[in-house]
Amino acid sequence: MKRTGFRLAGIGGLLVVGVFATIARLPAEPIGDTSPAAPAESAESKAPAGAPDGKAAEGVAAVNPKIAEAVAQFKDHNFENALKLLKEAGEQDPDMPPAQVIMAQLFAQANIAGGVRAFLDKAAFEVADDPEAFVYLGDMAARERRITEADLLYEKAAGLLDKFTKSPKRKESLQPRICGGMAGVAQAREDWAAAQKHLEALLALDPKSVAAMQKIAFCLFQQKRMDEALEKLRDAAKAVPDMLIPELMLAKFYQQTGDRENAKKWMETALAASPKDIRIHLAIAQSAFDFGDLDAAKAEAEAALKIDTKSLEAKVLRGTIAMFQKDSKTAEMYLDSAHLQAPNEFSAGNGLALTLVEQKDEAKKRKALQYAEENVRKFSQTPEALATYGWVLYKLGRVDEAENALRSAASAGNLTPATAFYLARVAVDRGRDADAKQLLDGALGASGPFAQRAEAQALLEQLKK
Repeated sequence: MKRTGFRLAGIGGLLVVGVFATIARLPAEPIGDTSPAAPAESAESKAPAGAPDGKAAEGVAAVNPKIAEAVAQFKDHNFENALKLLKEAGEQDPDMPPAQVIMAQLFAQANIAGGVRAFLDKAAFEVADDPEAFVYLGDMAARERRITEADLLYEKAAGLLDKFTKSPKRKESLQPRICGGMAGVAQAREDWAAAQKHLEALLALDPKSVAAMQKIAFCLFQQKRMDEALEKLRDAAKAVPDMLIPELMLAKFYQQTGDRENAKKWMETALAASPKDIRIHLAIAQSAFDFGDLDAAKAEAEAALKIDTKSLEAKVLRGTIAMFQKDSKTAEMYLDSAHLQAPNEFSAGNGLALTLVEQKDEAKKRKALQYAEENVRKFSQTPEALATYGWVLYKLGRVDEAENALRSAASAGNLTPATAFYLARVAVDRGRDADAKQLLDGALGASGPFAQRAEAQALLEQLKK
């Protein structure tokens, strides 16, 4: 494997910096988010977590010049030479990961997923007594929700780690990653007792880990051991005084599991304990908004703004609530202020576009298009940005362009109720009433906030006549 057709021009410097950083600062964090609601990420286009991040380690090049030469060979597509040099460097430094793993990291930094997988497989076969490749492969499987495969890979890594004596430093860095990975697997299976066991092992390695304490609390919560969960959250609060107060964290657990009654009860308990904490007011406002209680959400968002008039989160939330209440003037005021304060904040610009396009002023409609176009440029991978752009185009009478944008938004991610409603409006204009009905049924059947719910219901009733 010597040369391929792809280009690596321009990445040499970054690769040198990145691989030095990796060798000098071995990964110590578990891969993948093991929090209660960790999202899935595909490893097809992303480097395995823990790959070089471009932060230089002073002096490593001088200590081992073979690494710099290996990176130069990699940049020049001479992968066999690069691997040979890394193996030679590893013979001089037992704390280095296997050469094949470093090659995988180099491919990861170059965003070449095939090379990552090939060299991790190579490491697992050629250095079969080293656990690191199995940890990375487990991480990738877990992120792709191949849970059984991830479980087997982490178990393999754990078994190898027990006998691993080559590098105490690497062994110490791999232990929390394996514990975190196994906890993540257990959580994916909703085996909360097993997840708790692995997280407690992780906490034993780092007794001050607030993240581990919070995750253990969630596992206890899922096992209906509420008093113990609250006590664990209090332990975390002692370690980090400015974290969310335990009562609010418990309320969020209840909200996450759909228990609105207990979520509300614990939010009120949190508010009574700390009435000047803006985060509590914002959490209550967001909860009320999510459940469709716009008046309560408005009151709490305004209470948050009284505590901090410059709070970006409070401005965006208050503006969004006003938009849902069809109060365009108030929505525009808060969202415009938020956008000026943070031009790269997605929700402010997106909300502004949606608010302005609904107004009669043609100048504001044109401004809405500017905001929508700007958001598409800045957030090209965000389906919601495309959906808003499509809706603005539709409101401006540019139906063909609107349909193209909306179809792109629908194909790029989950079809949101708003996007379904926008597509339904286009379908009605095209005479595709059956398609429109199907889209509207889906939009109205979804839970959660949906600004055009009343309009969607009215349109569906009209189509059924």
